[in-house]
Amino acid sequence: MINLRPRLLVIAERIPHGARVVDVGTDHGKLPLWLLQNGVMNDVVGIDIAEAPLAKARLLAEKHGVGLDLRKSDGLQNIIASDVDTIVIAGMGGETMIDILAAAPWSMTKLLLLQPMSRSERLLAWLNGQKLVVNEMIVQESRRKFYLFEAKP
Repeated sequence: MINLRPRLLVIAERIPHGARVVDVGTDHGKLPLWLLQNGVMNDVVGIDIAEAPLAKARLLAEKHGVGLDLRKSDGLQNIIASDVDTIVIAGMGGETMIDILAAAPWSMTKLLLLQPMSRSERLLAWLNGQKLVVNEMIVQESRRKFYLFEAKP
């Protein structure tokens, strides 16, 4: 069974049961794997821009006997809007998140769970400028505090 760090666990707990989720920048695939193992959903897509993180995610999924839908993609380019209702982006800079979301205008109609590692104030201002309803949270992990933004149309 996968254990999530506090910042990812808070995200996982905010995902509606049965949601159709894409995890952008999935890295090791821990969040999608946890969601499947805990019955939050039957299907989740993990995407990453590089093949190396996807390979790590595949190995982790195989180790746990779970099939993950993993795709190489620059942001949301290889995702069909109608197949998703929740978008998770965690562990990237706020400006990178803005670039990813701005390149896929349809993303503004989805539930967004965003955990920036830097430039959180810039991301929050941009989300507010998109006229989204934003719930801001702070998550403590070890000695560091992280922002988590839940944004809805």
